[in-house]
Amino acid sequence: MKQSFQQFSIFTFIVMFTVIFASQGMLTPAYGAHDAIKGFTEEYDFVAGIHNEVTFEFRNGIETVNFPVFSTTSDIVANVGTSFEVEGVIGNSPHLHKALDDAYLYRIAVLSGTGVFDYEHRYFDVDVNVVQNETILKSFEYNNCEISSNSVSTLTDDYESYLASNTGFAVVNSIEFRCSGVHINLENNSSIPIHMEMELTDYGPLPFPLAEDVRTFLTFDFDHGAEKIESVIFTLTSGFDETDNAGAGFQIITAVLPHPLIDNAISKSQKLSGMQSSYNEDFNVYVEIVNPDETLRALDFNDCIVSGYDVLTLRDKEEGYTGKRGFATAEILDVDCSGLTPINPNFDKLSHSKESSKTPVLHSYNMGTGPHVIATFDFDGQTEVIDFPEFNQGNLISRANPTFDLVGVPGVTPLLYNAVDKAKQSQSKITGVNSLRDLFDVNITMINGEHTVRSFDYTKCRIVDYVLKTEHDLEESFYKGFALTNEFHFECLGYAPVNAHYSEMFSIPQSSGTESTNDYDSKQRSSWGPNFRVS
Repeated sequence: MKQSFQQFSIFTFIVMFTVIFASQGMLTPAYGAHDAIKGFTEEYDFVAGIHNEVTFEFRNGIETVNFPVFSTTSDIVANVGTSFEVEGVIGNSPHLHKALDDAYLYRIAVLSGTGVFDYEHRYFDVDVNVVQNETILKSFEYNNCEISSNSVSTLTDDYESYLASNTGFAVVNSIEFRCSGVHINLENNSSIPIHMEMELTDYGPLPFPLAEDVRTFLTFDFDHGAEKIESVIFTLTSGFDETDNAGAGFQIITAVLPHPLIDNAISKSQKLSGMQSSYNEDFNVYVEIVNPDETLRALDFNDCIVSGYDVLTLRDKEEGYTGKRGFATAEILDVDCSGLTPINPNFDKLSHSKESSKTPVLHSYNMGTGPHVIATFDFDGQTEVIDFPEFNQGNLISRANPTFDLVGVPGVTPLLYNAVDKAKQSQSKITGVNSLRDLFDVNITMINGEHTVRSFDYTKCRIVDYVLKTEHDLEESFYKGFALTNEFHFECLGYAPVNAHYSEMFSIPQSSGTESTNDYDSKQRSSWGPNFRVS
């Protein structure tokens, strides 16, 4: 009898626990924390089909929400806290809404940042899956999170939302979370090789248009392998500024895709962040700027580490919600390096003789009704002629030395690149021209049609900074395209504007049948004898 009573008690406990467990909504969660959700994104347009699935694990229930916008608000690698934000149209999310309501109700405790006062929906875990075609590309596991801010707002495009048929309004919820930590789940990546022969994995080009098809490919070279990827957005953050000799670095923004070796470097940097006594394995990065025909430029970075990593969703106000455009989830990778060697492949092809460049480097820029800017560089007798769509002249009145900037898509300009590389070798200097070595002259001519409308002569110039970066416009560039550009910043000793039209206004035309006084005097002197001279 005693044995039967024990069995009945255990059975009763199991039944009671099951009923309680089911009543709390956790008996059968709709989706697991790491399972991609089938047919989850039909209502939105996501670039390359890459979208976010956010699963909240509350104490009394699991809830998965399709937030089209997910962005980290604190650097995942840096040791400065863990936070992220989501945004989406308000839908049926009872557990999340309860957490939002309680955060307001107990806002004094939330704002204080202390965990002394606890309530049921205050702390929870969040799993964010970045998914493509029901395959998880990357997963971020946030633990011990709480709501730090919440707002409801209507996204509009000003008056166009009231009038245009392809746009409208979107009432969205924006929520920011503060967490104890985040783990980047690399288990879904292919296995990371630890001991193997050197292999290069080339992921090929991305399916996005770029101006003149000039693309940026990066080869990350690790001790146990290498990965070559394309980045649609590349920015050279340091390396050529003459006032900064602290090292080199760059930033890339590209689609969130699994790259096991690069992801492993991100994970290592995150684990070692803030630990002064730990050693982070470094790597090299070879950056190639190419068009369909050749390599235009290369940058060889060495002894690099991952210094920053973020994920963000690019969008333009309400456009992604109304169907006018979409959402682009991308990752930002910051890399700092100890050294940088620029590569100028076309310079070695030049003849060592001082012949001028006979073929101008021209582009098909749309300048509207304005003039084209043609820059002619004179490098100690060797000239290079390039057209630029962007010319910015510094304030000539306020500076001791004239300055100007030129911006354009990279081309075959070996002499100009050589001047950039020479300037890098002479770092670092204070502002102001203080050396006559390797200076050059630049003529800026503005041509409208067949007529020259303005011209500037800059003399004894040098390059004070050089930046390579991609021009883009939020998510729209993923649909319309990107433009990789060179930025050249110059400082010169001399400047002379050329106003040819003004001079022509005061020139006196000479009749073909009339002899000028100077011509007459010259003719007379030519017949003088040897003893005659002009006093």
